[in-house]
Amino acid sequence: MKNMSMKIVVVLAVLAAGVSAAGASDLPDCPTDQNASWNNCIGTYTTSDGDKYVGEFKDGTFNGQGTFTLANGSKYVGEFKNDYYNGQGSWADSDGDKYVGDFNDAKRNGQGTYTLANGSKYVGEFKNDQFNGQGSWADSDGDKYVGAFKDGKRNGQGTATFANGNKYVGDFKDAKRNGQGTFTWPSGNKYVGEWRDDNMNGQGTFTWSDGSKYVGAYKNDKFNGQGTYTTPGGTIEEGIFKDSVYLGTVAEAERAEKTHSVP
Repeated sequence: MKNMSMKIVVVLAVLAAGVSAAGASDLPDCPTDQNASWNNCIGTYTTSDGDKYVGEFKDGTFNGQGTFTLANGSKYVGEFKNDYYNGQGSWADSDGDKYVGDFNDAKRNGQGTYTLANGSKYVGEFKNDQFNGQGSWADSDGDKYVGAFKDGKRNGQGTATFANGNKYVGDFKDAKRNGQGTFTWPSGNKYVGEWRDDNMNGQGTFTWSDGSKYVGAYKNDKFNGQGTYTTPGGTIEEGIFKDSVYLGTVAEAERAEKTHSVP
């Protein structure tokens, strides 16, 4: 934001009666005298680099309703206070991204809607220009997320729905599945348990649509450690697994490990 006290070449012009971009304001036009105080009036402020503000002034600063247009084509329309975007407003980037909602000191703060040029959209809470709090994100490819955000990433409880029909409900950290969660597939398969870095890690239960079930330890999406696998026919494999391969009972696995360790 350009401060009125900056020593730059500016072009000051009184608004024509019909140029009320600041809304239906009852304020008078600002004086043409550049040395006069611009206070409680409507005027135009243009910098030497081509940025322009049209709207209300108070004590020589942008205050009230106004429009700020950058030389690159980006534009803000809404409320100002002390030269900054403050209150309700809309921002349109020259690249096509748009934001409509609350501002505080020129940053997105509060409730708002952010729409990207590619069609992706976020609706929810902002803090310091980032997604913070509860919100929803819809990718242009059809993926969706509804839940908690922190510092622009999915953090906390949330629900992710994918365009292919997959669904995850549970904990997120730094935009990845971390903690407890449930993942379901369109086929009817389901995993309930622990996650780390988007992978099944820790204790969990995987149930297949045909009735098969595994209950036990996971590492990087595979059965690793102690667990129990039950087939649809009722056959049970209980013991130690490695990379989803059954090694036998705990005793058998221990004997095999001792055998392999003999030089």
